[in-house]
Amino acid sequence: MEQANYALATNCGLSAVTACLSLLKQGEHLITVDDVYGGTQRYLRKVFCPQTGIEWDMVDMVDLNNFKSAFKKNTKMVWVESPTNPTLKCLDIEKIAAHCKKMGALLVVDNTFMSPALQSPLKLGADICLHSITKYIGGHSDVLGGALIFNEEELYD
Repeated sequence: MEQANYALATNCGLSAVTACLSLLKQGEHLITVDDVYGGTQRYLRKVFCPQTGIEWDMVDMVDLNNFKSAFKKNTKMVWVESPTNPTLKCLDIEKIAAHCKKMGALLVVDNTFMSPALQSPLKLGADICLHSITKYIGGHSDVLGGALIFNEEELYD
């Protein structure tokens, strides 16, 4: 449904989150939308950042100037949802993607809330599209699953 070249299935959505974040190295910087999914936020705050030394900032990205000013020399990944869960903030993925490319940072879009039926982040310039298949794709909360979707073979590998 994402019309992508590569996909990786995981056993749950947070496994997809963990696998994606493992692309970061100690000393690098991550920017997330300010109301990133609670499970992702807790993992970043309580486990990932304290154990890896990765810097992390949450930014209100509705205002693109806030987003652009949050970049540091060591920013390597930007993590968004649009709309966000639970406040439904809508972000301009295409403009965020363009700035990420200019700055040399990967753009990850958690597309769980919209699903591929309603939004195609890779077509808007994202590098990685993430889903918790447990939610809308599964449809009934009777399965667990996650997915990472890419167009670049290097990211998939």
